Amino acid sequence: MGKITVIGASNWDMFTYCARIPVVGETIKGNDFKTSYGGKASNQAVQCALLGSECVGDDMIGKNTIENFKSKNIDIKHVGLVKDVPSGCATIIVDSKGNNNIIIVGGSNDKLDQQDVIDATFTIQKSSYLLCQLEVSLETTFKALKVAKQPASSCKTILNLSPVTNDPLLMEMMEFVDILLLNEVELIGIAKKTEEKIDMTSMSTLHQLVLDSVMNKYPTIQSVIVTLGENGCLLVSRDYKGIDQYTHVPVTEKVVAVDTTGAGDSFTGALAHYLDQSFDMAESISKASRVSAISVTRYGTQTSYPSKSDL
Repeated sequence: MGKITVIGASNWDMFTYCARIPVVGETIKGNDFKTSYGGKASNQAVQCALLGSECVGDDMIGKNTIENFKSKNIDIKHVGLVKDVPSGCATIIVDSKGNNNIIIVGGSNDKLDQQDVIDATFTIQKSSYLLCQLEVSLETTFKALKVAKQPASSCKTILNLSPVTNDPLLMEMMEFVDILLLNEVELIGIAKKTEEKIDMTSMSTLHQLVLDSVMNKYPTIQSVIVTLGENGCLLVSRDYKGIDQYTHVPVTEKVVAVDTTGAGDSFTGALAHYLDQSFDMAESISKASRVSAISVTRYGTQTSYPSKSDL
């Protein structure tokens, strides 16, 4: 088992729970308020660590978040503080079915730059996996992916395509990605399609969309995982069955969701952990799905994440 390096954002999450999400201009009464450490990279690193992986963070965040990382046994040697800049924060509204609306302010996360990545070159290249998302500067993320794929490195790269963007730089980044992870909405986004014209319940349709928008365009990408919520995941992989076939990994157990915030990050972190434990791709997806399913039955982001002992 190697190290997993996670590069990206950390936020302070503020949750307001209410019966439904208000419309524009409307004021409604909420029924609860909670706070939690968050941010996609931070969430993914914490979920990895809770399951037993050795993680290294690379971020610009506040003192309390650093203490949170320490308490989870996450290596913080590449985590720094930025003076006179507020930490990133997220305002989250959650309805009675666990659905949410989120507003993110980058704050100090926006200061993470290419030099920070260069400073972490040795750590990245000695890691078994590099885990990236799109919450910080695309140039910074792109640099990290390129560092991981230099000839001296054996690090595999996982890109969580969230939040999705149509920036042309993203297309260049794809050439340095081994495993692409996205949901059905993000798949439609990069395929430049509209949801109304696609049968989202058809696995064969989604498979063709993956082929057209990813696998046939970017031969360096080995696997694409499309998360489908309660419908499980779709896997298209050159290594697993070949891109002409797809694997549907169903959800193994149904749960009642109270808060879906951060479930995708829980899945991503768990997936990296199980792949690093040498489980094959389909089994890693199944195990990660179980982990994220537990997270939606609890409130908050990192506060909802199960540990190895919970499993």
